[in-house]
Amino acid sequence: MKIKTAALVLALFLACGCRGLSNLYPPSEEKTPQEKLAAENERLKALYETEHDLNMKLAYELETARIEIEKMRAALAAAGAEPAETTAAFQDFEACCIRFGLLTGISDWDGEPGADGFRAYLLVKDSEGTTLKRKGNCRFDLIHIAGLNDEVIMSWQIPAETLGGTWHSLPPGFRVLLPWKGEVPWGDEVVLRATFTDSFGRRFQTARVFTLEQTENKGQTEGEGENG
Repeated sequence: MKIKTAALVLALFLACGCRGLSNLYPPSEEKTPQEKLAAENERLKALYETEHDLNMKLAYELETARIEIEKMRAALAAAGAEPAETTAAFQDFEACCIRFGLLTGISDWDGEPGADGFRAYLLVKDSEGTTLKRKGNCRFDLIHIAGLNDEVIMSWQIPAETLGGTWHSLPPGFRVLLPWKGEVPWGDEVVLRATFTDSFGRRFQTARVFTLEQTENKGQTEGEGENG
């Protein structure tokens, strides 16, 4: 009798225990298509963010390596040593010349009648013609070429910090305002020359010829010369 009673009590205990466990661990439900899509989107988003972070890290390391190579080349040149050949991967990032943008010319920016000076679009280029964002000190000279001797009649010194603040991404380049200084020789031909000195002491020049005409068609280019 005791054995039967004990067996009955054990059976009731196991039955109650099983029901309790089933309440603690309910059976898993199949995810809906929307839930599956949301989970897949989260997985792809995490994968994209990981790849993006890795690409940004690699780009930073590449730029750091390029800067170190340029520093070593500059140090070797200053010491009179023959610099080693630049790694081909970095050649397209080296500044090799400067140019004036097509929109460089006489400009009116104060809203009042009459031109206020030159608006210069300065482009720093690499060997492939790509415009680079490079800090440097820049000097602009306006040269009067009507007489027998060329004469610098106006000059503007733009330090690297100021030049960096004139950078525009679209289209890429520096946009510098050069207000008149003194009397303007209207009707004569002049040369606007830019001299750009980078952080390594390398100097590049470019120039363009203009006729100073007080017309609505400001900044008309008569010709162009390049140096450096």
